[in-house]
Parts: sequence; structure tokens; C-alpha cells
Amino acid sequence: MTELPTPFGALMDHSTLLAMWGALILHWFLPAPPHITPLSLWRRVAIALAEKVNHFEDPSSQQRLAGALSLSIMWLTIAVLLIALKQLIWTMWLFDLLLLWFALGWKQITVTAYNIEQALNRDDKPTARTFLSQILNRDTCSLSQVGIAKAGCETLLAGYARGLISVLFWYAIGGGIAAFLYALLVQLARCWPTRRQEYADFGVPTAAFLTVMDSVPNRLFAVLIATGLRFHQAIEAIRLSGNQWSTNGIGWLLASSGAKFQVALGGPVIYDNAKVSRPTLGGSITPSSLHLAILNQQLKQKALIWIVTQSFIMWFAHGFL
Repeated sequence: MTELPTPFGALMDHSTLLAMWGALILHWFLPAPPHITPLSLWRRVAIALAEKVNHFEDPSSQQRLAGALSLSIMWLTIAVLLIALKQLIWTMWLFDLLLLWFALGWKQITVTAYNIEQALNRDDKPTARTFLSQILNRDTCSLSQVGIAKAGCETLLAGYARGLISVLFWYAIGGGIAAFLYALLVQLARCWPTRRQEYADFGVPTAAFLTVMDSVPNRLFAVLIATGLRFHQAIEAIRLSGNQWSTNGIGWLLASSGAKFQVALGGPVIYDNAKVSRPTLGGSITPSSLHLAILNQQLKQKALIWIVTQSFIMWFAHGFL
């Protein structure tokens, strides 16, 4: 008589899924220290390289070429090294777990959003700005309480998308190496933001590559956020204004969340003391700490649904492959 496998035994047979859940649990209870991870070293190298090869006085085409070459040298070098290292690893699930653990940025964004919410509840704007500056890639010193809440909501959405959802999506596609390479690309885009004048051309190749990597998971997550209350309003907002923001799916996330929670997102912001116009998405209610708390809680629930759904898909796909 054939003995039926236990759930734990079945999970052990599916090493890719075991590594994913192990990395998620490890990340939630023991996130990788941000200042001593490979991503921290990667950011320092990216900034140092840009200082050497990015010359603002060069023609735009030359700056873009320098950006493309810098991206290729850094990103492809790590990709080749990881693929070569994979051939020497005996315990593949542990290798995937470690890479995914480094790639995840979920816990930090939720904790920081909670800290911002608590500071706003105390009317402590300086502390809220300090916490926001840890996750927002622009100056926060002049933000009002409404501006802090709005920026917090937008950054929370982008953080969930790029710190968890897209990481898991690319993990399902290409394992720990793909997830880690995606996280490296996100860090490059943060180091070379095209909204800053000195990187307006140099950062374009990286931003374009990240747009391609983000487009599918961001849109899927936006539709998942829309499910439930006000589903039709959220889908209509995505249809009407989701693509006004950008082509990487972030606009879908803002439109879906803004319509669902009836809160106004987007609008003009300040980069390098210059006002940058952005379309306003979502509802008409002014963001507050309450909306930040609600959004944080709702995104946790949607993220859990994503994780469980992806786990089942990976489980069934494993049986067919």
C-alpha cells in the first residue's frame, strides 16, 4: 500500500516553494540589516560609478550611452556570477532562500509606514518627515501634514509592489537569481533617478528596463487591490487614468487604490527645488494618517492573498513539470 505524503513531506519535495516560504518567514521576523546587505554595497558601487562616468556637460545621447553601459557592466556581471555560482551549489533551495531573503523589502516599508502614521497622529511632522525620508527618494523637509500622508501612501504602494510583489513574481519565473537581480535593478533606479537633473539622461536605460520588469506584476497587483468593495469604480479608474502616470504599472496601483479608498493621490511634487507636474489620480478625499493606516492594513491582506495564490500556482505547476 502506497503511503500518502504528509504536507511537510510534499513541501520538502517542492524545494522552490519551501525556499519561498522560508525566505518570507525569515524576512518578516529577521529582515536582512539594510546597511550590511549586498544591496547596500551595490548602492555604494552604483553611486561611485555614476560619479566617474556621468558628466552633466556631455550631450544627452552620450549620457544615455554611459547609463546603458554602466547598467550592463554592473547588472550583467552579477547575473553571470550568480549563474556560475549556481553550478557549484549543492543545496539549491538554501541558495534560493538566501537570495530571496536579500531581495525582499516588505517588512521595512510596513514598519516605516506605521511609524509615519503614529508620528502624524501626534502632529509630530519633523519625526514623520524623518521616517518618510528613509523610503522616499526626494526631499521631505517642506512637506505639510497632508503632503506627508500622500507621499506615505504613494511610497507604501510602490514599496509593496517593488519590495514584495514583483520580487515574488520574478522568483516564480526564474528562482532566487531572478528575484535578486530584480532587486538590484530597483536599487539602481533609486540611485540614478531620472527625476533628478543629474540623472535625467543617465538613468533612462535603467528606468526603461525596470519599466519592462514592473509592468506585469504591478498591473496584476492593481487588479487584486481593486477586488472587493468599489471594484467597478477602481477598474474604471484604472481604465481612465491608470496609464496617465507611467508605463510601469505604478499609475494602475495609484488609480486603483485611490478610487477604492476614495483618496486623492498623485499631483505635483518638488524634485531638486523644481516643481514637477504629475496627474492627480483616485478620489477627492485629502489623505491623512487614517488613510495611511487603512492602506497599510489592506495591502497586508492583499499581499497575503497574492502569496497564497502564487503558492498554489507554483504547487500545481510543479506537478505538471
